[in-house]
Amino acid sequence: MTGTGAHEALAGAFEQQRERLVAVAYRMLGSRVDAEDAVQEAWIRLARQDA
Repeated sequence: MTGTGAHEALAGAFEQQRERLVAVAYRMLGSRVDAEDAVQEAWIRLARQDA
C-alpha cells in the first residue's frame, strides 16, 4: 500500500471509531467538548506517524 493509501486507510478506520472514542473520552473527562478535543488531538498525533 502506498503512503497515501495507508494514510487514507488509517483515516477511514479512525473515522469509523470516532464516536466510540469520543464516548470513552467523555466518560473519562465528563465533558463532550473536552472529549472531542482529546480525540482530535489523538488523530493529529496518529496522522503524523508513519503508517
